[in-house]
Amino acid sequence: MGNLTIYIMTEHNPIYLLICLSLLLAMPACRPTTAHTHSPEASPHFYEDSLRTFGRAEQLYSAGKYEEANLCYDSLFILPIADADHPDAMTAEEFRKLAVKTFNSLMVNYNILGEYQQGYNHLDSIERLNHPVISRHARRELWVAKAQMLMALNRAAEATDYLNRAMTLQGENDDPESEIYCTSVAGITYMGVDTATTHAERAFVRAYEAVKRAGGTRVGCYPMAVGKLGFIYQMQGKYEECIALSREAVEGDTMDTAMQGRLMAAENLMNTYMELGLYDDALRYCSIGTNAKEIEGISNLTSRFFRVKADIYARTNRMDSALYAYDQADSCLAIFNNPDLRDRMRLHRAFCLSMIPDSIRSALHTLSQVVPRISDSYSAYSYCMYGEALVRAKRWDEAVHWLEPGMQKAKMLDLSLCATAAENLADCYQHLGQKDKLTAFFPEYRALRNSIADREKVRQLASANIRFKTEKKEQENRALSAEIELKNASLKTYMAVGAGALMLVLALIGWFVMRHRNLSLHLRLQEQQQEMADERLREQEAQLHRLIASRQELNERNRDLLRQLSDIQAAHENSCDLDRVMESLQDNLLTREEEKHFRSAFSAIYPSALTRLREACPAITRSEELFCMLILLKQTNEEVARTLGISVASVSKTRYRLRLKLELPEGSDVDAEVRKVMRG
Repeated sequence: MGNLTIYIMTEHNPIYLLICLSLLLAMPACRPTTAHTHSPEASPHFYEDSLRTFGRAEQLYSAGKYEEANLCYDSLFILPIADADHPDAMTAEEFRKLAVKTFNSLMVNYNILGEYQQGYNHLDSIERLNHPVISRHARRELWVAKAQMLMALNRAAEATDYLNRAMTLQGENDDPESEIYCTSVAGITYMGVDTATTHAERAFVRAYEAVKRAGGTRVGCYPMAVGKLGFIYQMQGKYEECIALSREAVEGDTMDTAMQGRLMAAENLMNTYMELGLYDDALRYCSIGTNAKEIEGISNLTSRFFRVKADIYARTNRMDSALYAYDQADSCLAIFNNPDLRDRMRLHRAFCLSMIPDSIRSALHTLSQVVPRISDSYSAYSYCMYGEALVRAKRWDEAVHWLEPGMQKAKMLDLSLCATAAENLADCYQHLGQKDKLTAFFPEYRALRNSIADREKVRQLASANIRFKTEKKEQENRALSAEIELKNASLKTYMAVGAGALMLVLALIGWFVMRHRNLSLHLRLQEQQQEMADERLREQEAQLHRLIASRQELNERNRDLLRQLSDIQAAHENSCDLDRVMESLQDNLLTREEEKHFRSAFSAIYPSALTRLREACPAITRSEELFCMLILLKQTNEEVARTLGISVASVSKTRYRLRLKLELPEGSDVDAEVRKVMRG
């Protein structure tokens, strides 16, 4: 359900962006200041006339007389620029700033009137005047205003062309506010006309960098630009970047002119934290929007905060609170008077209601009425939600009817929504006994689940990292608060300072002493543990060498006895019984029990050695393994021969066979290579 709500919260269709941008540009921050610098000896006639003309236009706009205001704005472009004939007129820079504000006001007015084509024509006629100041120093502002009009007219290609030209234009003026304004508006407009959000992202990044260079800004649409950049990062899975940018917009200037942009940034934070499962953080930012419903013109934005709040409550199984939050969202939309948005809200409320077993019949009744009215742009969500509610009611045939087209629509829109629909479809096919459909459908279903699993891993990693940084920041804030409180308290009395300082010093000394003691104990314990481990290892090695030595000694005694018996045999002809005795005394390999004990002791010391050896040489025999084990223990040829009961010549032959099996070049040190393989 969360992905459905996130989509509503973050919609950026052209009309929505148009409304937001218009509201921001219409705010008082866009109006000209009355403090301009000019020569004190110059006559103020033309200068004051210009300001009076603009002020009159603003008055007409405030009174809702938009057409009259447009005519008044238009008259500014025939006012003179300071020269030899008009020394008391506006300077070129003053005219540029006033012209830019006029472009903005004209754009807003035509948006309010809904006369987008007339607005574009008006702005185009201004450009065709080829005014020397505008054509040299204000084309960017004019082009982004025209692009915004074209966006409202759904002329995406033309709008994109103007935006691209504006973004590549260089050297018109050195006003940082111009760069911030143009890149912010361009990015917002890009999101309304171009599905490639990279264009908008580049514009927003330019605005962000310009603000950093300027040390701040009063451009009213900048917080919205930052919020939109945060939205792009959220959609890209760059959760940390989204949170950092959105926090900056939320925690910035609190002036009313930036309120809408700040709320959109808070919306980003709310949605991002919800997607990461950090519900407490999401609710904290949700309260920013739900407490701002009294601000004029943002009732729709406020309703989205209530809808996300409802979604969080539904995720945490607080259904009564979720339904109440939906009712609050509906009350906001009643003011906004948008039937489609109200139907979407009712869709989500009914879907939430379907999660309550006793209310599923009522929920399905509401869904059956609302779903057919939902616009096609949102039909993927309505179909999938209706289908899932029918699954809960075990009405499998009806569910398939809605889930199949819903899943197809969701493929190009929302991967999580598509995966949920696929899961519900698989459930339906299974209950209906449609094994052929289930079999054909399963590969696609599995691929969707794998994609969701990969995305979930990214979310979990980001959530853990953000949670860690948040906790660290909170600790730092608590430490800072404690330090501030300590400093404030120290100002009250000298004794308090002294006592506090003394206590702090003592506490620090005690802490350092305890820390040093704990560290010493910890290091001592580690040393003891290491010594014990080393001792165990030495004992195991000694045991292994004792076993080898005992076998060597036994084999050596056997050789001596064989030599003696051979002498006796030479002196006696009848030696049949003697031959059997000598045969029994021949050098033997380790007995089974000895070999088992030897291998066990060896594996305790070198647990991975034999595994590595077998991987490097799959064809190796058990006797060759024993040979390699002795090589690793650095036994000489004679010691190896005595241990295994073979001749020194046989040792050389065994080493030669190992060279072949390990594919070692002639001249290489077989013993060194064996040790290298077994040690890894």
